[in-house]
Amino acid sequence: MPMEIYGEMNEPDIKIFNSPVIELICAVHLLTDAAHHQYEAKWAEDTIGKLTADGTKAVQIIRQFPAGGIFLLNFVLNSEELQSIDRFIDYLEQVNVIDFYFYILNEDIEKSKISKAFTERKERYRIQEKVKWIIEEQDLMAFFDNPNDVKDKTLKFIKEVYHNGFLTKLERCQDKMESGIQYINAYLGKDPIESVLEKVTGRQKKVFMGYKEYCIIPSYFVSPQICIRIYSGDRLYVVFDCRLTRDKREALLDELSTILKVIDDKSRMEILRILVNDKSYGKAISDRVGISTPTVSHHLDILKQAGFVKEEKIRNIKYFYAEKEKIKKVIEDINKYFFGAE
Repeated sequence: MPMEIYGEMNEPDIKIFNSPVIELICAVHLLTDAAHHQYEAKWAEDTIGKLTADGTKAVQIIRQFPAGGIFLLNFVLNSEELQSIDRFIDYLEQVNVIDFYFYILNEDIEKSKISKAFTERKERYRIQEKVKWIIEEQDLMAFFDNPNDVKDKTLKFIKEVYHNGFLTKLERCQDKMESGIQYINAYLGKDPIESVLEKVTGRQKKVFMGYKEYCIIPSYFVSPQICIRIYSGDRLYVVFDCRLTRDKREALLDELSTILKVIDDKSRMEILRILVNDKSYGKAISDRVGISTPTVSHHLDILKQAGFVKEEKIRNIKYFYAEKEKIKKVIEDINKYFFGAE
């Protein structure tokens, strides 16, 4: 009797869980550009308001990182620490500056070239071109002139976010993240893992094929516009927005509720109306609205974080203007919510 012998057919190891460490890095990324995260504009405002002077400087530094610091997630993969924020921070403190830059530049630049960039200006321009990294020349120079300061301030910022009520906020969001786990579990066993991830992320399933271990992580703080795929060898991490699991009308209601809280102030409404019609600057807005310049700055910060207002510098004056498409989208969403078909 003929016989055929095959190797063992192992099913991939699939793990679905939430990660406080990943949530913290995603929250740090959120705070560098809260305009992309309207659902947490109030939390971002409160957290930024509690920062020390060093923490505030650190926000500006992390804004210079490619992709607003989201590549800090590379350290999660390397540390393999997904649950203990304290142990993850300890790990980060031990990372040398060359490795630190290597991972925040998403492993796209050789370590030898990073080391040269600390002393050679030409190498900095080569790195900027390779990573398609658009920052001002003075920021590019400062970024490589003071690597230890960049690393130290980044760590201080992560710690400040962590110690300013982050875990309390995360606990309040736990039910939403749990719903993300339930959402994935509902598909497992019915479809191959590659097909499930294609459904969740909108990416072609071929980018998810061939791994032995899949770590699927529904996240509250990750941007709704992105899905993050981190991989090393046979292991793949996929981080996606846990809000994907909600009913569309419920999701729209949550988003509108948060946005309307941002403009639920007559001074902010008037500032926004002024900027819809023309760009202006702080003192001029103050005179027209009848409130102090510092109060105008406070309102403008909130409107900027929610994505309603942008700014540009002309000579030595900072001008502000309304993001009209964003405002139109909110108006459309309000119409959709109240008058859309059930």
